[in-house]
Amino acid sequence: MLEKVHIILDSVSSVLGSALEKEPRIHVMKLLVSHGDLEWKDGDKPLEFMLDLVEKSGVLPKTSQPSLGEMTELFTKLTEEGIKLLVMTMDSALSGTYQTACRVAAQVMGEVKGADIRVVDTKTAATPIVVMAEKVLAALDAGAKLDEAEELAKDLVARTDTYFTISSLEFLQKGGRIGKASALIGSILGIRPILHLDNEDGGVRPYDKCRTQKKVLQRMIECGAQHAPLEFICVAYATLAEDAKVIRDGLAQLFPTVPIYFGPITTSVLDAHLGPSVMGVWATRKA
Repeated sequence: MLEKVHIILDSVSSVLGSALEKEPRIHVMKLLVSHGDLEWKDGDKPLEFMLDLVEKSGVLPKTSQPSLGEMTELFTKLTEEGIKLLVMTMDSALSGTYQTACRVAAQVMGEVKGADIRVVDTKTAATPIVVMAEKVLAALDAGAKLDEAEELAKDLVARTDTYFTISSLEFLQKGGRIGKASALIGSILGIRPILHLDNEDGGVRPYDKCRTQKKVLQRMIECGAQHAPLEFICVAYATLAEDAKVIRDGLAQLFPTVPIYFGPITTSVLDAHLGPSVMGVWATRKA
């Protein structure tokens, strides 16, 4: 008999707009975005809405974790129905959602008899989390128990390397992550950084920097290719679809039999911190 197991993702997974959004065993915790007196849930406003606010005001929006009350309500409701939960959150080094989910899970398991909630830090963000969830669902359909589903999720996390790049330092400067002088020098020199998310501690590490967009695209292809043999690849973007296609096509040439998941980053949270030029490559090594 199959266990009743559902998966909970946060909105930074880019599950909004994906095929999994309407999957009844998938539930989404939406992060919050605010700009002045305006506040909305991640995904409830298009990216263009946020970018227009930034352009007119020169001020970046702020982001925060999903509502604690809604998270508690969701965990409680599902476990009271006898459903076991696997919660897969974005990188804990980028958001406190993982830590909060752990606390809520412990609280609910103490209050609801028989509740079983596992929380996994994916140590990444956006598209690969959806792919991981798809693979976990397939394992559950094949008869996997919650223990096995949790181990599969952790294994996929350990085998996935994340690379991000941006063509403008404007949002990093406005957000206080680099100084005005660094942003000015970077702009003058045409520096485009590549960042790596460590899949052991989830920390953000500078990986490389290039002087032209053409070199960035080639370097991003190399970033993914270096982890071969690969189980799957993800390539995603905020607004630079054509540039992202160059990365996708380059990887497809190198790995014609490896599935490549390609599409937009549907969370405004990442764009709020990194800007509309953000692109990512995720390489998941074969087990």
